[in-house]
Amino acid sequence: MDYDLFLKGGAVLVGAIGAAKVIYDLLIGKQGRMREEYKFAKEFLDEVSAKEKLHPFLREKGYQAIAGDNQIAADEIEYLLSLKGSERALRDYVLGRPYLEHLPDAGDLQIAFKKKYTSKWSRHLRKFFYLGVYIALAFLAVSPLLFSRFLFKNSAQPFIAFIIFAFVFGPYAWVALRAATRIHRAEQLVKHQYRHTQKIVLSSSNAGQERTYVGGR
Repeated sequence: MDYDLFLKGGAVLVGAIGAAKVIYDLLIGKQGRMREEYKFAKEFLDEVSAKEKLHPFLREKGYQAIAGDNQIAADEIEYLLSLKGSERALRDYVLGRPYLEHLPDAGDLQIAFKKKYTSKWSRHLRKFFYLGVYIALAFLAVSPLLFSRFLFKNSAQPFIAFIIFAFVFGPYAWVALRAATRIHRAEQLVKHQYRHTQKIVLSSSNAGQERTYVGGR
């Protein structure tokens, strides 16, 4: 009887069952979180609209709760919520914030790259570097399984080595991938913030008049 094959098949089956349970729990939990997020956002934004002067502390904390990040200012979040696809814009800003800055006096398009990252080549070089590091580290993490025939004699050794390598190299691979993703999402936000609709109030000579402006260059 091939005990090796039996053990591997059992490990795969247990892993599949565990993964299915985790995915199911995440999906159910996600639905509940989305309902709570909607309820809170609706109540808070209704309060902001109803009150001319909401206390600055409540305004700041409310917007930060919507963003899920207490490092972002209320004015930044308020602008992001004015963009088309505001949920994606907010998530992109939270993720890509190390590369971005908010310029409230810049006019209609207020999110721009920090000076250090304005060059497309600068961003591309960083992305390629982080992706290269990710590929190398991910390869190292799974290498005990890929080369098990050449490196190990005992059938249990590759799995033990894989667990060790995954714990050592896996987290760093994830960090590198996330760094590349941050740059990509920052680029997407800067690119797609042009697609928004914003009200512009005319000068005092035309007081009381408003017109809708569709963002773009």
